Amino acid sequence: MAPSSSDYSWSPSGVTDRGAHKGLPNNVEAEANVLAAMLLSGEVVEEALVELLPDDFYRPAHKTLFQAMHEMYDRNLPIDAISLVDYLKSIDKLEAVGGEAYILELMGQTLSLVNWQHHAGIVRRDSMLREIIGATNQINALAYDAPSDTKEVIERAESMLLSVTSREVRSSYKSLTEFMIEAYNEAEEVCAAGGDVHGAPTGYPSLDRMLMGLREGQLIIIGARPAVGKTSFALNLALNAASEGYTVAFFSLEMSGKEIAQRFICAHAQINMSNFRTGRISPQEWANINEATQDLSRLDILIDDTPGTTVTEIRAKARRMLHNKEKCVIILDYLQLVNPPAGRRAENRAVEVSEMSRGLKIMAKELGVPLIALSQLSRAVESRTGKRPQLSDLRESGSIEQDADIVMFLDRSSSEQEAGRDDRPPEGITRIIVAKNRSGPIGDVDLVFLPASTKFYELNEHAEE
Repeated sequence: MAPSSSDYSWSPSGVTDRGAHKGLPNNVEAEANVLAAMLLSGEVVEEALVELLPDDFYRPAHKTLFQAMHEMYDRNLPIDAISLVDYLKSIDKLEAVGGEAYILELMGQTLSLVNWQHHAGIVRRDSMLREIIGATNQINALAYDAPSDTKEVIERAESMLLSVTSREVRSSYKSLTEFMIEAYNEAEEVCAAGGDVHGAPTGYPSLDRMLMGLREGQLIIIGARPAVGKTSFALNLALNAASEGYTVAFFSLEMSGKEIAQRFICAHAQINMSNFRTGRISPQEWANINEATQDLSRLDILIDDTPGTTVTEIRAKARRMLHNKEKCVIILDYLQLVNPPAGRRAENRAVEVSEMSRGLKIMAKELGVPLIALSQLSRAVESRTGKRPQLSDLRESGSIEQDADIVMFLDRSSSEQEAGRDDRPPEGITRIIVAKNRSGPIGDVDLVFLPASTKFYELNEHAEE
């Protein structure tokens, strides 16, 4: 049912909520100004979708408007008054938000662009205060029940409060240098205590000749079984591209930024990672580490290690990270850890992964950069007699195979059970299988992998022209 004129009125400062609950923190004027700014600016939309959630809005009509714009953004639809009205009609929610007149009123608030970030902070603050009030009410109820096990009450109370404050401690991207400082300090403390390329180069000549580099708008999928070296290979690609002057935006949903920095340092300094982590570092290795950190600090690598992120958040963050950058690469580790958009969870995980795959392809094309996404392989590859990975092995594949411009698999013998394989890579070799290449040949490239330093090298005979 649509809100009546008695439910709200419009004033120069925004909406006045006559029926608002006086006991709960809320500021519907701030909510209205944020929504107005989103309607007036696409950049505000991207920022707001990262900073706010639908439940942050106190007024149901505002929550519906924000959710609608979120869905339109996910579907790559233009966000303006006419498009929003049309979309709300299509989902039968136009009257629920106050009709077309209310949306036009929002559009008229051009001054909302000036302080929208401050207003968004007010909306988020009030939302958190309401959540704290709700949590404390539940804690009060638990305490009044006077259970015999007070430890359980304390544990549940802590869990409730942590769930409220978790958004405030969500990490964001930081430069590689900042993470390397953490990794360096930790290592120091432990030690004291005892062809022609037309796109971003991979750094491996045979692979570059086959792919002609990683080009703008391409979605590149790298798949492998667990513990074969997907992340290490992705970090090698990041390092090689950054060394050629590219800005690399690395989204790690599995490893922390400090762990990534440790791998970068060890790979570049060519030292054993186990020794780095345990502090068994010789004076010569310290010299190599110091030289490596200086070299890596000059590279433009940005890392976001926020867990449980969505394609929408990745797209908004990547746009800011790569703003005014000429040559860029995005790397995502890994696809199956990406969350679906808020309120869009499907019953079938394969459908969710397919939607995210299409979203990543749209992102790569829209931002005009190559996007490398790592992907797990299904268990089907383990059940076959011949265990060479193939396109059908992509886990929860859906449209991954269809959306990708390039699909590469990492294949390495990892057990005695594979000794009988005719196509088994030689011992010590990681085979890069280019299974799909939309604009070039497919084939294999053999690399030597040094597990201690997580570094890949192409065999010399393959690298020769």
